[in-house]
Amino acid sequence: MRFAFFSDVHANLEALKSVTRDFEKEKIDKLFFLGDAVGYGPDPNECLSFIQKMGEVRLMGNHDYAALGLLDISYFNPYAKEAIEWTRKKLTEKSIEIISGYKIDHRFDIFHLVHSTPKEPLNWDYIFYLEEAEENFPYFNTQICLIGHSHSPFIIKKYKERRCFLHDEPETEIQDGFKYLINIGSVGQPRDGENKSCYLIYDSVQKRAWLKRVPYDLKRTQQKMKKANLPAYLIERLALGK
Repeated sequence: MRFAFFSDVHANLEALKSVTRDFEKEKIDKLFFLGDAVGYGPDPNECLSFIQKMGEVRLMGNHDYAALGLLDISYFNPYAKEAIEWTRKKLTEKSIEIISGYKIDHRFDIFHLVHSTPKEPLNWDYIFYLEEAEENFPYFNTQICLIGHSHSPFIIKKYKERRCFLHDEPETEIQDGFKYLINIGSVGQPRDGENKSCYLIYDSVQKRAWLKRVPYDLKRTQQKMKKANLPAYLIERLALGK
């Protein structure tokens, strides 16, 4: 079977539609959403409805949590805070019901899925460095932990009791004796210097996982954001992938 894992759509409907078309092209059997359907972008209700119809499992992200009023947004940067306040005003009752049904984490087969970290998922901490990754490996008992949140994809491997290390290719074989911590990147807000959407595919027959990049109609999203009077900084950063 082929599984696809996607995250951090952030109300970017053009990006979501583009990766959905790619799911069909890649003949994906099951889909898993790792959180942050809303925030930053112009189409929160549309994206929530879209994801609800396609995902096998849907997880809660910090922006989703904030949109429900369950998270103090004083620590958000001013642009993210403004976008969440805008989002709260736009969400329909149906959308609120949808987000309220999102899970914090999910385990199945060889996977542990969580938006932020397996150690403390509701602290919404980030994993940027190998030291932070090493600290989180003891907190998942499956072979693979998949995360989102930072919008920067990576594959980190750990062999038994040795120190973890960064795998420098966008794909990897899933080998016995290894554990994997993989950030699956962002569909709607890539921030690794590449403005194409990113998601992860896992082939259970080949025992192989790879990060896939997909272009989308970025200018259309920017036009919608401008029409919605969302912060100019958020509009401009999409093109930069930052």
